[in-house]
Amino acid sequence: MQAAFVFIILFLTISVNLPDSIISRMGFDADILMAALVAVVITGLIQHKNLLLIILVIFCSIFANMPDEVMQKWGLDNDYFFGILVALVVTPIGAKMSGRY
Repeated sequence: MQAAFVFIILFLTISVNLPDSIISRMGFDADILMAALVAVVITGLIQHKNLLLIILVIFCSIFANMPDEVMQKWGLDNDYFFGILVALVVTPIGAKMSGRY
């Protein structure tokens, strides 16, 4: 099952990165392939919750440390990502200390 999952991810990744003319000759739409790739990756991350937590912490730390000009250009605030980062780190620790996890 894991080999099939890896094959699907690799196939979709390669397919999405092909030029549009090749993708259309194969009979696929690039947007549908991208949606399928995102769906498969999110499904795999949900299946492996520890990996999902690690990736969320990495993305939040990247966004929390971006320059203010870039974040304002995107309409985001660094403080929100810092708060989410703190919550992502503290929540598992609190759950483990309470004995629920």
